[in-house]
Amino acid sequence: MPVVYGMLLLVEIVGLAALYAFATPDPSDPISVWLGTLGLLSMIVMLVYSIARRIKILRDMARLSYWLHLHIFLGLQGFVFVFFHSLPMFFGSRFMWFNPGVLNFLAVTVVIGSGIFGRWLFSQVPKTLGGQHMAAREVESELASLQGELPESVTALWKGVPETRSVFGMVKADMDRRTAVRKLRRMGLDPKVRELAERRLQLERHKAALSVTQRVFRWWIILHRPIAAIMYILSAVHFLLAMMFTPSLRFF
Repeated sequence: MPVVYGMLLLVEIVGLAALYAFATPDPSDPISVWLGTLGLLSMIVMLVYSIARRIKILRDMARLSYWLHLHIFLGLQGFVFVFFHSLPMFFGSRFMWFNPGVLNFLAVTVVIGSGIFGRWLFSQVPKTLGGQHMAAREVESELASLQGELPESVTALWKGVPETRSVFGMVKADMDRRTAVRKLRRMGLDPKVRELAERRLQLERHKAALSVTQRVFRWWIILHRPIAAIMYILSAVHFLLAMMFTPSLRFF
């Protein structure tokens, strides 16, 4: 699914870039209005991931990781639409920093940036095969079940990994983990053995960074939610003002 989502985003970006290269529409033009509307809808629908985390019926329908992929796609798609919708405001004398539309775009940009950082954080947290976060006790339990006879060259990839204590340490640990996974995949192991070893490697290395990862992740959630709430409030204000003061958009 991430590949399909990536292709869709690429097609949208290329198509909109070609359209805007020939003629940049005014903010009140239908294409610009539709882009703003679709961007807002994408930002609203992507909240389904937050619902899926709390409602078992949705998690039974699809893994939590699938809902996360949809969440990321809709967020990036929403940003693409909002970006092209907002382009006319940044040209000529119409640009004003305190324009609700400009503030809304800046809020969307901050939320997307925060979301990208959050996605990276999410990848550092040990998860079950279904995509749900694992506590330290669950990690230890699964590691105990993964004990098996493996070559010394394989076990060396996770033995003696130092505990991570900072965000910068998390970045280095993530780079080391990816390097170790690449080495493992080049060893020519039996597929079942390689699957077992890779799962063990991921868990062992995530375990070494678990305490700092969980701490940073908690702080990120605390900050990300109010920032996202501000974005939705500014989006609502921008939408209402556009409806009130743009003649072509009035329905009353």
